[in-house]
Amino acid sequence: MDIPRQAIEKPLWKTHWYVLPVFIVVIGTYSLRSVLGNASYFIERNAVVTAKVEQGNFRVNVRATGVLKPLNIRWVSSQVSGRAEQVFVKAGAKVNKGDVLVQLSNPELHRNLEKARWELEAKKAESHVAFVMLESQMVDLDNSVLSAEYSYQSAKLKLDAETELLAQGNATVSALEHQRSKLAVKQQMQSWLAQQQKTEKMQANMAATKIAQQARIGLVENNYQRVKEQVAALEVRSSTSGIVQQVSLELGERVQVGDSVALVADQNNLFAELQVQEVRVKDIALGQLVTIDTRTSEIIGEVIRIDPAVKGGMVLIDVKLTSELPTEARPELTVDGLIAISNIEGALYVKRPVYAPRHTKVGLYKLSPDQQFASKHLVVLGQSSVNKIQIIDGLLVGDEIIISDTSSWQEHEGIKIN
Repeated sequence: MDIPRQAIEKPLWKTHWYVLPVFIVVIGTYSLRSVLGNASYFIERNAVVTAKVEQGNFRVNVRATGVLKPLNIRWVSSQVSGRAEQVFVKAGAKVNKGDVLVQLSNPELHRNLEKARWELEAKKAESHVAFVMLESQMVDLDNSVLSAEYSYQSAKLKLDAETELLAQGNATVSALEHQRSKLAVKQQMQSWLAQQQKTEKMQANMAATKIAQQARIGLVENNYQRVKEQVAALEVRSSTSGIVQQVSLELGERVQVGDSVALVADQNNLFAELQVQEVRVKDIALGQLVTIDTRTSEIIGEVIRIDPAVKGGMVLIDVKLTSELPTEARPELTVDGLIAISNIEGALYVKRPVYAPRHTKVGLYKLSPDQQFASKHLVVLGQSSVNKIQIIDGLLVGDEIIISDTSSWQEHEGIKIN
């Protein structure tokens, strides 16, 4: 006989066991969302650097590095060949114009000087002898002129006496004798004139000879002076006052004509030569104000030249220094330059993020008021300075953004800062 079984009802918790886990999941998700928000990435607070958006005068500057250069610089070269016998200066020494830098030796030049001196003395002696001989000839000619004049005067006196006697009817003077006297006067007159012409020619000859002799003496004297200057040039002197930058000649070393001996620069007249990235040169113009930092002092200057060529991605900018030079200023001193491009009043700006090109739109992470979260915002950037950049749109005054490197989590729209 079959005995019917009585049905046993299952407990309610066994029938709806899944309700509790679902409820727990829902509550946990809600709690987690309230904690994490929309964040899909976690970052430690000490791993990020933040900055707040400010408003005010935004100075657009371009930073550059460079060196101080002397405006007046001279290479002192050797005018003669020789061997360095003494070197009187070293790099860094202060010299005045005309100071001896190096003493050279060249025995051949001294021999040439002595030879040129004797040649000059001999040429002067030869010229003197030749001129004395001409003067002697001139004296003889002068005597001949006087003798001819006296002969003419004597013949003239005789003719005058005969003419007077003939006029008185004196028969002691014949007509033939009188004609002879007339002829004698004419002959003496011609002789006198001839001697005067010889004297004039001799005087012209003496003048021409004197000029020729002086020219010959001048030629020999010029050669003597040239050799004398070469000997004097064995003392290599500074052509300007300043500081010796470099001495390229060592003791005992031989130099040729035109070889460099030393570099002298005027330390009181310097300018700055800065290197600017080619992408920033278009913002630079002549006359712009520049602040030169020597690591100890600041010097004010202005842009006076922009090199038209690009070398290695850099452009050279020359800056005239308008303020007083500090004591540490010297040629080849490494300096930093800050070129003032413009000043934008009432602009929004922030410290420049790691990757934030000017005049672009970039995604920047803006922190929540409680600084627990950061969400990505599209921000329009404007002008950039050395370490700041202008905000055109996308942020407000007081907003705080992450300026450190965010490249490893750029695909996340929101992050949680622990």
